[in-house]
Amino acid sequence: MNSVETIRNGNGLLPATHDVQKKEESHCRSPVDKTPPPCTFGEPIEVDTDPETEYRVVVVEADRRVVLKVDEDGDEDLEGNGYEEEEERPGHARSVYAMSTYPTVQPAHQVEYPFEYGMDAATIDSSRTLYAEDVDYIEEYGRTYCGDYYMPIDETEQTRQYVVHQVFLKLFDLELTTVPLDNPQYILDIGTGIGEWAIGMAEKYPRCEVFGTDIAPIQPTDQVPLNIEFHIENAEDEWIRPMDAVDLVHIRNLDGCFTDWSFIYSQAFMCIKPGGWIEVIDWDDLFSDDNYLSFFPEGSAAHILTKASIEAAERAGRPRGVHMNKDLLIQAGFVDIKEQVYDLGIGSRENASYGKFWLFSIVTGIEAQCLRLLTKYLDMDEKYVRGLCDTVSKETKAIADDPDRLGSFVVKLRVIVGRKPLMPGQWTAKGLAENGELNDYYSADESTIGGRSVRMMQRLSDEPMG
Repeated sequence: MNSVETIRNGNGLLPATHDVQKKEESHCRSPVDKTPPPCTFGEPIEVDTDPETEYRVVVVEADRRVVLKVDEDGDEDLEGNGYEEEEERPGHARSVYAMSTYPTVQPAHQVEYPFEYGMDAATIDSSRTLYAEDVDYIEEYGRTYCGDYYMPIDETEQTRQYVVHQVFLKLFDLELTTVPLDNPQYILDIGTGIGEWAIGMAEKYPRCEVFGTDIAPIQPTDQVPLNIEFHIENAEDEWIRPMDAVDLVHIRNLDGCFTDWSFIYSQAFMCIKPGGWIEVIDWDDLFSDDNYLSFFPEGSAAHILTKASIEAAERAGRPRGVHMNKDLLIQAGFVDIKEQVYDLGIGSRENASYGKFWLFSIVTGIEAQCLRLLTKYLDMDEKYVRGLCDTVSKETKAIADDPDRLGSFVVKLRVIVGRKPLMPGQWTAKGLAENGELNDYYSADESTIGGRSVRMMQRLSDEPMG
């Protein structure tokens, strides 16, 4: 049977189509409702109607509408009942089904406005707060950047970010965070990048609102959990977040991104609820003992590139290596601060689980880390910078694959967590061991290890290393 809608209209016009109704309205509208729904777009059908007669609009084909008069027994027939039909012009066919004939729409899927021809998907995407065309994209030396951010945001960098996320999952035994969370309601990921971490948290905590913020709209917007939103925001501006509401503020790999880390931590402190957490993850000092640069001699391309990057970041006003300092968190008001350093083994010889993928992340990330900084702020020649990057990449791979190498070839990762006091000006002992350190917590999270992750990792493992 064709889907129908009953309309009583005494002015000779039947609306061609109707606005999307909300869930509550669709429940109360019956197939024989005589109240005409509001018409918001589309041309009306010219019909010679009787004010006291009940009519129904029937869609029999995509480009054909039929107006029927209801007979005495309440039925309508395509034959023998007298009807007028209008051929819809191509390109203007729209549904005129009654909303009551559709399946029940869940609240999370409802939209304010219906999709209309000519409207791109981003326009009706509820997980965005800003459209891609409003973002300042810059092409330099074959890489795509956003604003004055020093890292590229192109497909190559997005793939690298995805692999880094998988490496972190392996490092932390499939955990997404090192802090204990008990039924969180609000999680905020600053500098979310491609959004993989935020998506994982939304999957793990389906009753929690998860927000990821970034200056570039490179996050996926289809097939993501319903409880996640990505906001295009600059964390160096005042945060538009409710006070004392967030269970966890997560900050990862944002070294050299901000001019004032004290401001970042103070903004985080204000929006975190009493007892809530901040977690900051980034690379430890590369010049420290037994770290990455200890395998390269002084004056090598690796040392030249690293020192030049630090100088360029200073000139850019966004210094590196300053934010992984627990004193900044203490000054912001956090307590129960805990630090831990992890070794990320480079190459399959160092770590059979993730070493090869971590090596891939490093060699593809050297140029991303250095190219714009050195050419823009130190006026270095592009070819010279790329030559240094290529040399460091090859030397890194050679060291990782060297069977006679002595010592562990790693990059050290530092994790700092802190808690907002339960009471202003007081320290909380909740979760502290006898030695004053926070107890260990485990959640056995496997939410982000799915078919998509496995397929991506298998594809990368099959590709030869450059």
